Amino acid sequence: MFPTSPLTRRSLLIGAGVTAASMSLAACQSPSVGNPSTAPGTAGGGASAAGGKLTLMLLGPTDTTTTHVRDNVIPAFKAAEGYDVELQTSDWGSAFQKITTGAASNSLPDVFIIGGIWTAPLASKDVLLDITDRLDAWEDKEQFYPGMLADCEYEGRMYAVPFAHDTRVGLYRQDLLDAAGVTDIPTTWDEFRAAAEAVKAQGGVQSPIDWALDQSIGLQQSFAQLFLQAGGEYFDSAGKATFNSPAGKQALEFMVGTFTDGLADYNVVWPGNGPRPLASGLSAMTFNGTQVTANVKANAADVADKITVGPALKPDAGAEALSVAWINKFAIAKSTQDADGAWKLTQFLTGKEQLSKIDELYGNLPPRKDLANEPWLSEADKGLLEAAQNSTSQPRHPKMMQLGAAVKELLEPAIRGQAGIEETLAAIDAKIDSLEA
Repeated sequence: MFPTSPLTRRSLLIGAGVTAASMSLAACQSPSVGNPSTAPGTAGGGASAAGGKLTLMLLGPTDTTTTHVRDNVIPAFKAAEGYDVELQTSDWGSAFQKITTGAASNSLPDVFIIGGIWTAPLASKDVLLDITDRLDAWEDKEQFYPGMLADCEYEGRMYAVPFAHDTRVGLYRQDLLDAAGVTDIPTTWDEFRAAAEAVKAQGGVQSPIDWALDQSIGLQQSFAQLFLQAGGEYFDSAGKATFNSPAGKQALEFMVGTFTDGLADYNVVWPGNGPRPLASGLSAMTFNGTQVTANVKANAADVADKITVGPALKPDAGAEALSVAWINKFAIAKSTQDADGAWKLTQFLTGKEQLSKIDELYGNLPPRKDLANEPWLSEADKGLLEAAQNSTSQPRHPKMMQLGAAVKELLEPAIRGQAGIEETLAAIDAKIDSLEA
């Protein structure tokens, strides 16, 4: 699926990160204006002559990224295809609501970014253009890692093209591990815990493990990695939640045990700005990716060369290693008046020539195999790409936008010792089953 050379311990070259947003799915009506019925994969406005006007919305771009797209990418696209493109931007926090509101009023941009778990919630509401046939006919399709393309699928149809991913593995403060006498980077949960125990025994670190507690759903995302590594599945064939399972018990017992034994501290909560625990030295290890390494660069550049990337972890030595990726994508609005033009823009943005610089500026990893050796990628970045060979993503399900916050709320009493393991898992299943898709 992904490059297969073994992952070795490396220090990260820090890049700017993109964080995934999570908001409740707003109800929206299926857009119909400007959408004549056509064959599957070609729904939306019909073909147009070269030229015209399109709108593009980026989520969470830096000023440098916005400037590059406005001053370089858009003029190059106009020179190639004759289109004028209006550029819009949004922060991640409000973007999902903007998209669902825009869908209800038929005012969506033609092309826009969607986050890691947005495909199914939006496709199930008929917000996104089905691009299956167009994608199948594009020779560049073979350059995208299959695991990244899989995140663009819903019920057998394709609705987006990946442009960036954040594959998450164990990240470590090598100086703190060295001080604690930890000589080998963990490959299993037991080794991960043993490293945390050594850091605790050395002293001076408040929360050896950072489980990404924050004001958003970092705790749920950390639990998701453990749950998936343990072989868990979110839903059964009937669509019922299945967290109350052997995999769920194994994952939650491991996580809660680190809090019970003082290897993690629920009082260490990142407020959303300033240094994260790994950057400040409050923690020595975490399950995360570019959002943490970017935070180190921005807030503690003096320790940037002390951040080490570990391999994807496995629950025990006999299991398969697994990393979890959050994949951002370009999608086309079902309500577009020019589906062919919007597809040309999507191809242009995710083509090799333009995507390399876009990913560099966003600080994320490229989803194309032919960008795996770009000069701006450090050896550590390439190591993260190697870890992606064992990568999966959270399931594509219409409830995913609501699921994160619901699970995080129920995990919090468990890590504080206020709720039991099976009680928590049963409550998670009941809550998810009660959510409306």
